[in-house]
Amino acid sequence: MEKILTLGEIMLRLTPPDYARIDQTRTFMANYGGAEANVAVSLAYFGHRCFFISKLPPTELGDSAIKHLRSHNVNTDYVARASSLMGIYFYESGFGGRPSKVIYNRKHSAFTRIDVSEFDFDKMFQDATWFHVSGITLSLGIRVRKVTYECLKYCRKYHVPVSFDFNYRSRLWDEETAREAYKETLPYVDYLFASYWDANTMMEIRPEKEDAPLEERRREVMRNLMKKYNIRAVFSTDRTVYSATENSLRASVITENSEYHSQDLRFQILDRIGAGDAFASGVIHSLLKNKEDLPHAVDFGLVTSVLKHTIAGDSSRLKEEDVYDYLASSGSKGVIR
Repeated sequence: MEKILTLGEIMLRLTPPDYARIDQTRTFMANYGGAEANVAVSLAYFGHRCFFISKLPPTELGDSAIKHLRSHNVNTDYVARASSLMGIYFYESGFGGRPSKVIYNRKHSAFTRIDVSEFDFDKMFQDATWFHVSGITLSLGIRVRKVTYECLKYCRKYHVPVSFDFNYRSRLWDEETAREAYKETLPYVDYLFASYWDANTMMEIRPEKEDAPLEERRREVMRNLMKKYNIRAVFSTDRTVYSATENSLRASVITENSEYHSQDLRFQILDRIGAGDAFASGVIHSLLKNKEDLPHAVDFGLVTSVLKHTIAGDSSRLKEEDVYDYLASSGSKGVIR
């Protein structure tokens, strides 16, 4: 039976209602979320057996986060309980020409005090079928990175496929520290979620001709990155912003010998948070169910992301039939090269 593992921090999210600014409101809507927790929740709705690896304080806030995960059928057996603080972030929803804003309060959270001694890695990984983690997790300190690298070593030991989302956040760490952490992580990665900027700037993979068209540079840089780290496929999204409440997305995948680009989908936005995590979950679900049908994985992930923008909160609650219904109505106009 499959067993999907994700590692990351789940935080309390506080959002002013009705698109209000933080300095206007006296009331916040409370929710829970975090990149890898969002992926686990979304995959659970797609019918997968998901386990979340993390650390939370033994307080009412920690209990509430556990209840949130369990209410979405995510297993919390691998969540350690210790320390006193829980990560919090404030999300100010943008509207029209005013962009959204995020303020973090997570520096000394329980998750940043996670330790390898708190987990039985053989028990967690000996029967695992997939592992997902992101650069946000890597950014949260040396202790967190040590646990991440230990997870990756056990993935190698038990032949567990690994997906990794760059998810670089400049508010959380600097480029130099991130680059070194990425270099240590990428040799273990099978499926990568990354942008041209991630490969070109963060990983310093340069195209032969800097003045070549972007698609040519992207293709060359991604394939050189894949070759250097033995990565099977790189998935990407490109976003066009018309306003804070209207965007369009397209997605692509590049392998050693082929590439696929989806159609552009334009949509209205209720809540943008977690859209990248929804894309990752859609791709992972499709890869697990349809094996090496990479174009299908791109289209399924793209629609999952687009529809997540219409759902309040951090994580997708979509079922497989929701995505297929949208796919059928929109049609697929992607291009294989």
